[in-house]
Amino acid sequence: MAFIDIEVSGKIGTMTLNRPERLNAFNAEMIAEFDAGLQTLANDKSVVCIIVRGAGKSFSVGNDVAKGGSGYESGKHDYDPVADSMRIRSRVELWLDIRRCPKPVIAQVHGYCMGVATQLAVCCDLTVVAEDAVIGWPSVPLGGGYIGPFSAWLIGPKKAKELSFIVGSRMSGTDAAALGWANRAVPAADLEKATMALARQICKTPADLLAIKKRALNRVEDIQGFSESVMMGAEFDAIAHGSKGARATKATIAKVGLKETIRRFKEGDGELESE
Repeated sequence: MAFIDIEVSGKIGTMTLNRPERLNAFNAEMIAEFDAGLQTLANDKSVVCIIVRGAGKSFSVGNDVAKGGSGYESGKHDYDPVADSMRIRSRVELWLDIRRCPKPVIAQVHGYCMGVATQLAVCCDLTVVAEDAVIGWPSVPLGGGYIGPFSAWLIGPKKAKELSFIVGSRMSGTDAAALGWANRAVPAADLEKATMALARQICKTPADLLAIKKRALNRVEDIQGFSESVMMGAEFDAIAHGSKGARATKATIAKVGLKETIRRFKEGDGELESE
């Protein structure tokens, strides 16, 4: 695989997001490889526990917006919200496949974990995060109702609204653990060691019992509406993609570039371009 590295050591399978030159931003090829890699480890009978991590300086900055990785082109007048919602639903299904995997999946988060990468981490069964990691919402507003509902289950609706309403919101790894978004925060230098130690402890439990425990706990969340609520986000995101605000943001990125658009939102000193 070009963008996902798979490694099996003993009972532990590791998936490494391997696009470090783009801070592991997801494009279409990387998404497809992630799906294939997850299925490979899920079907490997020697693997009891799976770790997902990122190569280089970050876990993942989310969608590769600059390269069209979001698949969103609603600036066009022939924008189809139904087709867009179906595309987004397929992405949500990929993250839900992590929950459906019969094996415990641990997210090992360092550096930046942004946008859809936070959805990936939320759907992992456990998350170990570096204290200095940066977990955050998109730096430009292109959608709505898609990122926030995932984290709301862990950090509560009030905090999720705060982070969702403010463009480019951030929380540290330490804050993420304190809020319940992550299981624990450790010094960055100890992250790999701490994650592996947790995985080894999990591997002491028989694989069939782990699968039953995971299904039982997921069932509680799904009775409360987890899967349905995050899937509903695809509909809200498709609506948001057709909004004037999102179209103006997209037009600004096309005209002045992503970095300048981010700066304008961060500094609040520039107007968005018209369509």
